[in-house]
Amino acid sequence: MTNDRPTPVVEDLAGTQIKLARWLSGLFQNDCQIEKITIPTATGMSNVTLIFTLKYHNSNNQEEKKKCVARLQPQELKTVFPNYDLELQYRIMDTLGKKSSIPVPGLIGLEENNKILGVPFYVMEYHSGVIPSDIPPYHMDGWLKEKTSESQRKILWNTATDVLISLHKLDYKKIGFSDLSSKGKTPLNHQLSYWKDYHDWALDGKINLTCDEALQWLFENQPNKEPTVLCWGDARISNIIFENSLDKAAAVLDWEMASLGNPVQDIAWFNYMDSCFSEGLGCSRLAGLPTYSETLSRWEKGSGYSAKDYDYYTIFAGLRFSLLLSRIMMITDQKDKADETFACKILRKRMEDAITKN
Repeated sequence: MTNDRPTPVVEDLAGTQIKLARWLSGLFQNDCQIEKITIPTATGMSNVTLIFTLKYHNSNNQEEKKKCVARLQPQELKTVFPNYDLELQYRIMDTLGKKSSIPVPGLIGLEENNKILGVPFYVMEYHSGVIPSDIPPYHMDGWLKEKTSESQRKILWNTATDVLISLHKLDYKKIGFSDLSSKGKTPLNHQLSYWKDYHDWALDGKINLTCDEALQWLFENQPNKEPTVLCWGDARISNIIFENSLDKAAAVLDWEMASLGNPVQDIAWFNYMDSCFSEGLGCSRLAGLPTYSETLSRWEKGSGYSAKDYDYYTIFAGLRFSLLLSRIMMITDQKDKADETFACKILRKRMEDAITKN
């Protein structure tokens, strides 16, 4: 995989530091200063992340320091997604933080206007802990491979699975997300339409035959009478900050792909993404991690939902990741590789398995 990142670079960090401090001063109605602002290298592909230390005086006029994270909406033409709804991401975290046991970052403020930094952004508290590495993938290198035992890896994996269980047991209507429903369409049909449009937008008119075939199969084989919950969308252990003990999640991150849908789509994505970064890259899974079947059984027992449509949503997971990776190839000057990524190869394999079963 390339190390190029299709995210805008904040070139004027000194200016950004001044602007953020001014914005936070207005938010807190108190003089705020920012120090040690940095752009981490090991972050996702679709946003700019800034980490900084906020210095201010509390109500007792005592100086306090708080480590914070700012997430900025991409501003260049070459983005991973056609649209970014930071307000919805912020709202989901805010709601879950107030109305559920799902651990989310402590939120500080949202700015939807472009006038401050040129793009919308939000600021949240920094949470200490450990995150399995994306780059390099945790199966290949990093602390999870080098510094944990098999039993610790099992604990971490089950902790993440239990996060999904807790999320899927929530009533999305009671916590205030009824407005995410699409009138006249099932949640699945709405999502399939989105990814069909995404295919056309992301590939600039180029056809990815594997994804095109998967889309057609998914439209033709939609399950009936599906349950609906709030789905995380990007359920991965690399999107969780774990306590050092690994038996508790400190914060669940990255809600930009959240939607209403069948909860099995999250557990399918969870397993599929792990397989992509092991099997897909030609390396073995870390010893100690529960098998995908064990994970599915734990999720079914804990959530109360059936995984009967798991195979269908595995193809759906493969389609989404293949399209996302194809888009990244397109915008990093690797157009000739857009339909030959490791994600596409795994998707073709899963498609063959699904067709054989049927």
